[in-house]
Amino acid sequence: MKKVLLITNIPNPYRIPLFNEISKQFAAAEIHLKIVFGAAGYKRRFFTIDPSEISYDFEILKDEAHTFSEDAEKSYFLYKGLKEVMNKENPDAVIVAGFSPATMKVFFRKLLKGTPYIIYSGTIEQGNRSGSLLRRIQRTILCKGASAFVAYGNLAKKYLISIGAPESKVYIGRNTVDTTFFSERTDAFRKENKSDNNKVRFTYLGYLVPRKNVQLLLESVKIVAEQRRDFVLDVLGDGISSDSLKKYVSDNKLEDVVIFHGFKQKAEIPEFFAQSSGLLFQTDFDIWGLVLNEAMAAGVPCLSSPNAGATFDLIQEGETGFRVDFTDRELVASKIKWLIENREEAKLMGERARAFMSKNVTLELAAKGFLNAVLSVIKK
Repeated sequence: MKKVLLITNIPNPYRIPLFNEISKQFAAAEIHLKIVFGAAGYKRRFFTIDPSEISYDFEILKDEAHTFSEDAEKSYFLYKGLKEVMNKENPDAVIVAGFSPATMKVFFRKLLKGTPYIIYSGTIEQGNRSGSLLRRIQRTILCKGASAFVAYGNLAKKYLISIGAPESKVYIGRNTVDTTFFSERTDAFRKENKSDNNKVRFTYLGYLVPRKNVQLLLESVKIVAEQRRDFVLDVLGDGISSDSLKKYVSDNKLEDVVIFHGFKQKAEIPEFFAQSSGLLFQTDFDIWGLVLNEAMAAGVPCLSSPNAGATFDLIQEGETGFRVDFTDRELVASKIKWLIENREEAKLMGERARAFMSKNVTLELAAKGFLNAVLSVIKK
């Protein structure tokens, strides 16, 4: 069998189903896949992993995440020991996530030993954020050396092309989760019918960190709460912004409207989706935003920030959700009120979102993108 290494940062429960499916499709094509993780985890990652769910071959490097501030969002991986692992495994090709030190090591391996590599990337243009010229030059060089590319979605594909990737070599492996899990588990909770029908419930799901800027969402919620109190926002997540957000809620007497539940594991989320009439996905920047995949698969209508890459691929305006700039607080407030006042139409929107996901954003389709990229590189 041919052998392929896939190099990424840390084990993540949301990636297990995808890596299982990629490994399965590769095996059917007589290719052995091994995942190499740069470290076991880092401080901000509160999730747990069930080893029994893993069916792929993997190895974790004896390294750790490096942070240079209290914000664990800014974690770096040096991939110490990766060179030795690549020498030991001697792969026919390497898939490497993003533009990290691992990508540099894979690049030099190709120069020295000719091993082709594929860049798996979700990077998108960052709006008004100015990227370093040196970084762009580095990424252009890495792109030039790559034999193929797998992009999270269409914005990521556009970015890769902008830094030199030939369009014909960019495959879409749309970033996703186990959508069947969220669909089926949410429906199971809905059948129990434990929701409080007197209040409409909304969900925010994500880390409470400056990049998410959940303050903007709370300001829109305050506008709605000044007119009506027949709804609740469930905030699922934790992070360094938690205390300031709770203070805002307290200062504005929103305790009956905004409830902080802390971080929730994957298995706990469907129970909240079952009661939710809308995901309110605010972020100042996300290269993707898997929470949107999860909510749409669960049949939850979404207000999604255009600052997330997933919004561009998944939200069909007015059909599967709404693209909403959360800096326009009045507009966001009006959309929240629409969801409250048009429950049946909102429910149909959620069902259209679920149907869209089951047809276009599955693990099987994502894994096929990886397989097609590898088959374009490996000569059998």
